[in-house]
Amino acid sequence: MRRTLIAVAFGILTFAGSAWADGPIVRWDRVEGVIGADLTTINVGPILASGRWRTTGEGRVVLNLETGFLSARVDGVSCAKHYPNCPIGSPAGVQPLIATVVCNSTERFGPVEWVNTPTMKAGVDSLSYEGFLSLPSSCREYPAELAFLIRHTETAPFWGSFILYGAERTIQ
Repeated sequence: MRRTLIAVAFGILTFAGSAWADGPIVRWDRVEGVIGADLTTINVGPILASGRWRTTGEGRVVLNLETGFLSARVDGVSCAKHYPNCPIGSPAGVQPLIATVVCNSTERFGPVEWVNTPTMKAGVDSLSYEGFLSLPSSCREYPAELAFLIRHTETAPFWGSFILYGAERTIQ
């Protein structure tokens, strides 16, 4: 039994190692909810924050700039002001959410660019995504300018507004 567990662990680590190899890693050790967007305009480039306050329990995001592999997980997503129309992503009929990596977010080195994930997997109060993104070159060239957002799809009624963002970014 012990040998089987060791073999399974080795296999998982081998796959994870190949996905993470070759290149700098950007990590966001927290994912925070947007608070106050109904009081003042909050935006990352042209992407506006939702006016619905959110909180989170915990979250972590890891992005390999060379391979484009992104892993994101957020737990404890909730509506901070208990809005009646405050979708999180899981109940039937609620609009799905996507993750967005924003490159050159300050526009210091050129225009803002971004890439979206497909729809994230959602539970009652959790979101997750693992997969590869085709990153614009500005993401690799200026990793200190990256931002991570979780937002609504670009359809009505929320038109792509973001509800969560990555915090405590480190570049390795």
